Amino acid sequence: MKASNEGLPLSMDIAIAWGQQDLFGHLNNVVYFEHMEHVRMHLLQRIGVLQSHEEQGLGVILAATECRFHRPVTWPSTLTIHTGVDRIGNTSFHMTYRTVDAAGALVAEGTSVQVMYDYERASKVRIPDSVRQRIGSLAPLHIPCA
Repeated sequence: MKASNEGLPLSMDIAIAWGQQDLFGHLNNVVYFEHMEHVRMHLLQRIGVLQSHEEQGLGVILAATECRFHRPVTWPSTLTIHTGVDRIGNTSFHMTYRTVDAAGALVAEGTSVQVMYDYERASKVRIPDSVRQRIGSLAPLHIPCA
């Protein structure tokens, strides 16, 4: 099954390391969440969340995450993880992830919910307009393997 990556402007290639396999020779399930975190941090940087955390103490906390596995991945492989923001609320936004193999076949799908958070006051806050604008104007970007 080929995956549609429409609406997911950020993508990143990640080479699988031999040590990321489980006892059964498959990519360990925890690694999928690490991949989602890796691409999520690049997106947070692009929309200004990391900058707002440094300057104003406003960042995000991860409220929920999930992953559905469609097919096993074995070493050696290079995967591409696609992501984007598909819903924006008052204090939170929802991200979708699609992981595909080199042939473009869907291997996993995931979601996460990020809540905008004031670390000084220890409370959720409204997503700043500047972050909303950057989410709305994200241009496609592909990050190849290093």
